[in-house]
Amino acid sequence: MIKITEKELVKFIDQTNLKPQATEEEMRKFLEEAKKYDFCGVAIMPAWAPLASKILKGSDVKIVVAIGFPLGTIPTELKVEEVKWVLENSSNCEIDMVMNIPLLKSGKYVAVRKDIEAVVKAAEGVPVKVIIEVPLLTKDEIVIASLISELAGAQYVKTSTGFKGFKGWRPTTAEDVRFIKSVVGDKMKVKAAGGIRTLSQALEIIEAGASRIGTSSGVQIVEDYRRLSKLFP
Repeated sequence: MIKITEKELVKFIDQTNLKPQATEEEMRKFLEEAKKYDFCGVAIMPAWAPLASKILKGSDVKIVVAIGFPLGTIPTELKVEEVKWVLENSSNCEIDMVMNIPLLKSGKYVAVRKDIEAVVKAAEGVPVKVIIEVPLLTKDEIVIASLISELAGAQYVKTSTGFKGFKGWRPTTAEDVRFIKSVVGDKMKVKAAGGIRTLSQALEIIEAGASRIGTSSGVQIVEDYRRLSKLFP
């Protein structure tokens, strides 16, 4: 298992709250908590980006906004408008866009690339992560999705939305990360997300090559790290 400090660990984590039922009070508490733990970012829906900008002002915590979430099937033009709105209404942001999975599985690779390219262009240099939804893809499709994301100019391949509302969902594994890294090498980074709940999962995934982890359990992961550090100083 890798050796890592708490300061290093928190900078791998995008603390996540994409719940459709989240209230403003809950989001304020979530954002303040993320600021306290100094996570790398907070993964949120676009509507919360202005609030996040206010609460996280002066911190290093990035505002990671979900675009086309959770299915990725909205028209490209709407994804672009979402990105533009986010850039106009927030600061220090990143974009996590959901790939159009039906287009990929239909073999319409040029259309998939154009969809991603449009979002990358609209992001104006802001990092873009392409969520390819690994549980729904074959190994060959993972390779194709990763390479298309690279060709389209995205900076990251992201494993999953974490959305459990479809048949075949499963947690992201270290093997998923290793496989994607074997495809993209050092040309792209990998963000792992979906069912990552424990410290041991997080460390295995980091060791496999992930540069970022999306999880709603960031606080628990850090607290578990602190407890272990006291037991094994």
